Amino acid sequence: MSNRFGVAFGAILALVLLALFSGSTFNLIFKILAVNKEGLDATALEAAFRKALDAIGPGYVYVLTTVGGLVSALVIAQLSVTKPGAAPGIGGFQPESTAGIWTTNSVVGIYLFVWIFTGVAALVVGVMLYPSASKTISDLGTTWLGLAVSAAYAYFGINPGDKPADQPKPAGATVPVDQQLQQMIDDKKITFDPGKLELQDQLLRKNTSGPQITEKLQKLVLELSKMSSPIRIRDLLLPSGDAVHVAGRAVNIAADVAAGLLPQVATDAKVKELGIEEVIFDASVVNEGDRNKWNYGAGVKHEYDATVLDDHKTNIHFAVAA
Repeated sequence: MSNRFGVAFGAILALVLLALFSGSTFNLIFKILAVNKEGLDATALEAAFRKALDAIGPGYVYVLTTVGGLVSALVIAQLSVTKPGAAPGIGGFQPESTAGIWTTNSVVGIYLFVWIFTGVAALVVGVMLYPSASKTISDLGTTWLGLAVSAAYAYFGINPGDKPADQPKPAGATVPVDQQLQQMIDDKKITFDPGKLELQDQLLRKNTSGPQITEKLQKLVLELSKMSSPIRIRDLLLPSGDAVHVAGRAVNIAADVAAGLLPQVATDAKVKELGIEEVIFDASVVNEGDRNKWNYGAGVKHEYDATVLDDHKTNIHFAVAA
């Protein structure tokens, strides 16, 4: 299944659930509003509400509350992984064309607007105006309010009780490597081959299936991005073939940074410092006479044969020790 098909299928399913949630909620709201007649005292009005909602069975309530919870959970989950101030996306999908970006933003914007509008309507009608009309709408409104606050906290990265953001960090505190990598990605200093959306999750060790890359490889990628930016990652984990890729100890990056990056990295001192085991690149691509000029194997200078070098003209292979 292609990534685009998966994203499209997921988006359609999410919109169907949203339509079911919103339509069911407004059906009950309209029934409540239709009973609102002047001159009825509180007892008569409550009796009229019960009569109007007699046809609403437990199955209807179950579907409404279940779907409402799923829709709200989806909103919170997506906002929690969205950078504050940035437009929420659809899963990990990153459209590259203008049309794709416009379509994605439109779908997400409509989704959030309908979710907010439906929740506010349930809150106003079921909690503020007619709290005794329908327990389902009343509960839905109060639950939505709590979830909306949670969604706002998730989007802005706020945790109740957090210290002010401008407080200095304790002496010696370090930022986790995955957070540093995320910042490099946000700053476009680390990019990925188009269509390989799984690479970002692999780099941040967020992939849920298969092995994960090692922390040592994460640190190497971070250092490479500091030496020459931007770097474009082409491969990380591979299901078969090169053992170091299968084990999560290797990365291939695009060769456009070779001339500036490799002279800094491919030295005995730097290789030892960064725990590098392999460097493979055909240096003739950047007009060097020695095709193996920067290559290492098992942590020492190494010469690879023509077959291996021919496979590394467009990418630089790095592997770290186990």
